[in-house]
Parts: sequence; C-alpha cells; structure tokens
Amino acid sequence: MNPFEKEYLILSLHTLRGILPCAPEVLLRRYEEDDTCWSLEIIDDLVYCLFAFPVLSRTERICLLVYSRAREIIADLGAYHTGARSFLEDAELYDYLSRESDWMYLEHYVLSNTVFDAYPYPFCKTKQTAEEDGEVLLYINAYVSEACRRQGIFRNMVETVSEFALRDSCGIAVLSSVMSMDPDIACYGPDTKDEPYYYSFEADEPIRKRNAEIAVKLGMNPVRLEPEIPENETDGTKLWFCYGTELFEIIEADIKA
Repeated sequence: MNPFEKEYLILSLHTLRGILPCAPEVLLRRYEEDDTCWSLEIIDDLVYCLFAFPVLSRTERICLLVYSRAREIIADLGAYHTGARSFLEDAELYDYLSRESDWMYLEHYVLSNTVFDAYPYPFCKTKQTAEEDGEVLLYINAYVSEACRRQGIFRNMVETVSEFALRDSCGIAVLSSVMSMDPDIACYGPDTKDEPYYYSFEADEPIRKRNAEIAVKLGMNPVRLEPEIPENETDGTKLWFCYGTELFEIIEADIKA
C-alpha cells in the first residue's frame, strides 16, 4: 500500500465509520496486511476507492467511494457479496437481509425467484444443499451526483465492484446481481440535504423508469412487484427491481518480475 492509496483508504474508512464492524484503524491495519480486501483505481481522473469487510461467515459488504480531483465524494455504491450456494442455503443471510430493510429482503426474493427459480423459496429453510457455482451481488445503494452524470461513472462503479466480487474466481465465472430501482438518497458530496426524504409514487416513478432504462443498458432485467398504479393508502415504494446474470472468462496473467 503506497501513501496515495493509504490516504484515500483512511479518508474512506473515516467517512463510513458508522457502518464499519470495528474502528477504522483496525481495518486499515488489516488492509495493510491483506491487499485482497481493497482496491484503488484512477479512471478518467477520478479516484475509485473500494474496500470490503465481513458481515457474516460467508458474506462481505463492499463499499465504493468515488472522489473528484478536489477529494470530494461525487459517487458511491454499496453491495453485499456472497457465493451462489451461500445465497441459497444460508438462513443467517436470509434473516440478516430480512431484518435490514424491506428492500434487501425483496432483493433476495427477486433473485431467488428469477435466476434461482428452480429452487423452492426460501430454499434455506429446506435444509437442503444447492448445486450452484458463481457469485452473487445484492446492491445496497448507488448514487452519482447530478452534475457528474452521463459520464459513465455508474457503469464504472458496477464494473469495479463486479471485478472485485470475482477476484477469487478462475475460468468461466458466473455473477448474478440484483438492485432496487428506487431513487437513492445522496449521503455525501454536493447533493446531500439536511431534511429527510419521503418517497412518493408521483415523484419517484419517473426516476424508477429512468434507473430501469440505465440498468437495461448494463444487461439487467427490470421486474415489477406491485401494480402499475399503487392502491389507495400506499406510498408506491419498492415497485421496481432489476436482476441479471453475466458470464466472465477469468484468465490468470503470467506476471514475471
């Protein structure tokens, strides 16, 4: 880890210290000893700083912050990463996502009933063994500052996280992913607001449609879980999700000193 990488890891860890499993200093020492748990890349003069930490025995949380030249966060993305078999078999993961939020529970539901629809749902409650290889990403959040959109940043973030999730794979690798199309809330950078945000069908549906169009360009499939127009006394949230499966050919480079 060189000084430049360490500087951005320290900045990122302290920015996200509220969700870390331990003190930023403890994680930093771990990353100094193990460079497979983080990555830093400069793309189009922006710094993409990524790190991961375990949340369950077979699941890790991936965090990615994108910085401008002025060291301002202009985009961020988060995801849970686990293996396909763990996704299907792990009742602890199923319960963890169910407790976290309706969105994460529904992401598990959507991916189970689309990509893994050959298995009864929830498969983890059957105490059986799944015959699946590959990796799974369940996206928690994704946001790009409005002034920085249409520059390929979201695509770069997804590709960066996907490559990281496949870091231990070889040969032909399968990556399945799912994300909510609900408009995300800016937590960092120039778009951050102090007042709380309240979902509404009228305000959010156009944003969902736009997000779905973007996801389709990335090879994902949109799916609705509620009617076209929500029923009375509902807020219309959690309507849209996108899911997909992609094949990667991992070729190990023969690097010689």
